[in-house]
Amino acid sequence: MADVPKNLLEQIKKLEEQFLVDESKLREVTERFVSELKQGLTVEGGDIPMAVTWCMGFPTGYEQGNYLALDMGGTNLRVCEIKLPEEKGEFEIVQSKYRLPEELKTGEAEELWDYIADCLKQFIEYHHEGEELEQLPLGFTFSYPATQDYIDNGVLQRWTKGFDIKGVEGNDVVAPFEKALAAKVIIVWVT
Repeated sequence: MADVPKNLLEQIKKLEEQFLVDESKLREVTERFVSELKQGLTVEGGDIPMAVTWCMGFPTGYEQGNYLALDMGGTNLRVCEIKLPEEKGEFEIVQSKYRLPEELKTGEAEELWDYIADCLKQFIEYHHEGEELEQLPLGFTFSYPATQDYIDNGVLQRWTKGFDIKGVEGNDVVAPFEKALAAKVIIVWVT
């Protein structure tokens, strides 16, 4: 940075100093954050309400096969296919993003599940045209507060992100989604 004027370097240094956090302050922030996370797991919920989830194992890096992933956010629906070859830690990913129409956010639950199933079907047909596929596992990220007692069950606690579809809160979201998948003959299983 020899060709940068000295006064500009001094200004950059001053800016950098504003973003430095000393070790004691970093420990204080970390302890407060961990405390808030613990409070979030209690009945009261705190400022970061959370639900207990269950992870019964961790990946080893030796997993192989093809997997689908579906992420339902507030604006978009993302569908991915992940291919895990024999080489440890290697992967290929193909993904498509679908906009969630605003009218679905306050429409009927069946319309929402049908739309998601249609997007998944379109993704599979586009990326596997003419192929004979075996049933693929599908990981479903439902980005809303839900209680998950089983890997293929999630009870919606409350809608967020502008959604307000009647009859979904307090119910499992996987079963009606699987019903929409079956109606469209999409050969996946929600894991």
